[in-house]
Amino acid sequence: MDNRKDQRTTSDVVMRGLAEAQFALYGYVCALTGRSQDARDILQETNLRICREAAKYDPSRPFLAWAKTIAVYEVMTYRKKQRRDRLVFDEDVFETIAAQTQSEEPEIDRNLGFLENCVKKLPARMRRVVEERYYGGLTVNKVADRMRCSPNAVSLILMRARQLLSDCVRLAAEKDRGYS
Repeated sequence: MDNRKDQRTTSDVVMRGLAEAQFALYGYVCALTGRSQDARDILQETNLRICREAAKYDPSRPFLAWAKTIAVYEVMTYRKKQRRDRLVFDEDVFETIAAQTQSEEPEIDRNLGFLENCVKKLPARMRRVVEERYYGGLTVNKVADRMRCSPNAVSLILMRARQLLSDCVRLAAEKDRGYS
């Protein structure tokens, strides 16, 4: 009987923690994915997994750190499913943002700010392609039609943009931490 009571108590703690952490988890997943619609879908999967694994939660540990760990695994699962789409941000962008956002929620805004500033620094044509593809959610073919170029040209622009953004975010983070 005590075991059931402990499980109910842990479950209550997890449900309360989950309710309180929704905004922080959404921001975290959004920072890892870069797309709010994807983040909403991944957050739902994260919530389900947290509920399924509630019994594994150790109440002596911070809930948000545990939940973020689960969120990272859900993001990785999502990314594996998205591998068919060559236009997903490269691993280095994902890893840079993930590594920087695991500590505290205020850092999420800072990291998103880095990415936002880096996007603003892109050449105008490249920035437009990135914004239409990633912020607008358009397909490569649709972006190519709007830009009056081939889908291959759009793919090349996006590949170069991802590299520039990765370098820019990494340098901004290093500068912010006082490494340069």
